[in-house]
Parts: sequence; C-alpha cells; structure tokens
Amino acid sequence: MIECPSCGRKHRPGTLFCSECGVYLPTGGPLRTEPLPEKELPISRANPWASEPVEEAEEITLVPLSVEVISTGRQIQLPPTPEVHVGRLDAAHGIFPDLDLTVDGGLESGVSRHHCKIHQRGSTYLVEDVGSANGTFLGGQRLTPYLPHVLKNGDELQLGRVKLQVIIEQEE
Repeated sequence: MIECPSCGRKHRPGTLFCSECGVYLPTGGPLRTEPLPEKELPISRANPWASEPVEEAEEITLVPLSVEVISTGRQIQLPPTPEVHVGRLDAAHGIFPDLDLTVDGGLESGVSRHHCKIHQRGSTYLVEDVGSANGTFLGGQRLTPYLPHVLKNGDELQLGRVKLQVIIEQEE
C-alpha cells in the first residue's frame, strides 16, 4: 500500500493521486522548495531604496544577456525577451520557466519554481525576486521581494545556493 504523505490515507500501488487530498503520490507529495537553514545563506539584506536609477528609452533594443552557473560552468544565453522567468520546471503544475535551473541542482539547492524575473528596461537589466522561499541575492545582498534591482555585467546572482554570474554583452 502507498501512504499519502500529506493526509496519511492508504492507496493501492499504482495510484497516482490521493483520493482524500489530491496529492500526487509517486513523488511523495507536491514538489516544493524546502527552506534552507538560514546559516547557509548570506545574512545581509539589500537596502530597497539603494537601487540605482533606471534609464528609460523609447525604443527597446534588447542587449544580449547570458548567465554562467558558477558550480558547473554551464553558460546559458537568455531568450531575447523583455522579461525572463527564472526557476525550476514543474510540468505537472504547468510551470515552464525561461531559465530552468533544475539540471543545475535547483531542487536540492533551494531554487523555487517561480524564483525571480529578469526584465530589460531600455539598455538596463533588472532582477526581481518574486517571493521565493530561499531568496535572491545580488552581490551577497538579499533582495527585497518584488523590488527590482539593477544588474551589471559581472554581477553574482544567487538563487537559494545556486550561484550565477551575469554576462551582459556590451554594445560596440
């Protein structure tokens, strides 16, 4: 028998969903990001009012942006869109981020399915934590959720324990 990790109801082997609470059974419950111990994350917090001003432009020309996963060296060119969603893939719940960090140990390292967004405004990139469980850090400073911060070439971005280096291709 399979026991539902959420409500404890017993089901026959091969049952996919708990008839009592609806939890997906083969995974042992819904895939979710467990909060990491606070001692494993940087403790400083960013000043939400210290963000640099963003220049506005009438015509948007997308500047190429890529990130490098520091632990694996994998370099990822982000799609040329004004907004890029970063997190973990969860096909069962219809979550398909533009930058999927599952293959980089995202689940084990505390990356949320919806972790952060990277926007482009004019020739400036901004990063915004979208209420992730383990926070988004820019240069060791924890970002205030839903408050965009300016990204610069070479910045270190940390999502849970996954560290990324920002590479913004300079215009010539």
